[in-house]
Amino acid sequence: MLRRPYIIAALAVAFLWLCQFATVRYSYGGNWTGLFCIAPHMPVPEFLRSERLYVFSNTDGYDGQIFHLIAHDPWMTRGSANAIYGASFRYQRILVPALAWMLALGRDEHVHAAYFAVILGFAFAGVFWLARLAQVRGLHPAWGLAFMAVPATITSLDRMTADIALAALCVGFVLYAEAGQSWQVIAILACAVLTRETAGLIVAGYCLFLLTRRQIARSIVSACALLPAGAWFLYITHGAATSMAVGYLNWIPLYGFLERVIHPAVYRFGPLKNGVVMLFDFIALLGIGLTLIAVARMAIRRQWSANAAAIYALALAVVFLGKRDVWEDAYNFGRVLSPLLFLTFIEYFRAPSVRGLLAALTPMALIDLRISLNAAGELEAIVRGLLK
Repeated sequence: MLRRPYIIAALAVAFLWLCQFATVRYSYGGNWTGLFCIAPHMPVPEFLRSERLYVFSNTDGYDGQIFHLIAHDPWMTRGSANAIYGASFRYQRILVPALAWMLALGRDEHVHAAYFAVILGFAFAGVFWLARLAQVRGLHPAWGLAFMAVPATITSLDRMTADIALAALCVGFVLYAEAGQSWQVIAILACAVLTRETAGLIVAGYCLFLLTRRQIARSIVSACALLPAGAWFLYITHGAATSMAVGYLNWIPLYGFLERVIHPAVYRFGPLKNGVVMLFDFIALLGIGLTLIAVARMAIRRQWSANAAAIYALALAVVFLGKRDVWEDAYNFGRVLSPLLFLTFIEYFRAPSVRGLLAALTPMALIDLRISLNAAGELEAIVRGLLK
């Protein structure tokens, strides 16, 4: 039974839901909107004023609070855009909120449950596709559970960000690209770009790979995966704006990464706790460094495949990713860089030994260690609640 990918995926989702349930029960008093991490200063449009929202004190909140508003108002007609800074940039990432809105049939009272279901649905897809890929490569499908170690998976389940969707679509892309199933690949890439604009790099890498294989027609058709996102971007900007994504780049190679290493974040803790957290920050950054080294080794060895081409495109962007906001916290760079981390793991997801597979998993595990510190308070609340 445990050799069937859908069984493994279902068990994984059941476990993840139980983790969410325990967190909500003992950390947020049973209020599931606590997972959106809503800040006290976050504007509440009129149509949400009757809802019992869990609001955190002394915090800026997190991106989940923005996706929450978008899910209630995906077409920018009810005032949510006025409550979001850089609304057109945020609305680019429409896939998960739009799916939640559609699943809820546009009814506000069902949007929250639908949103949580969409997130868990992508968890199922990620585990299932990775289990299938493991089978194709001669590994036990239980390796599909490694999807739960992707930083984007952890942060999305805890903070309701959309990054889990892109992580799942990444493994779906590799699975179908290696099988030569073109329309599935194009559909997945189209969804990926609507999830996060950085997926456009995956499309670019894949098209370049096809061109090097002299598959010009397939490359042109695959580039059409950008069209839905392009049309959506024109709609939300009325054709008059450029994306804020360019502002995240710095043309000095590795500037953002090295600046974060040289100038570590200082936290408002006591000296001992601050030192521990800073140490785990460096451990997480080591995970990024190891991934970039692995990509460099791939390039030196001239590894070339659809997945490798996507990895090179993503790695090039990471080299020039200079905005401090992204590098500030492992929750940020861990989830934003998850496509690179995960696709690199998948590229090495052929090792003949358990040791080799675990080594390939190490960079993500190092980031997960830092993320686990953020979840320590939730775990403590769960333990206390269960012991009462």
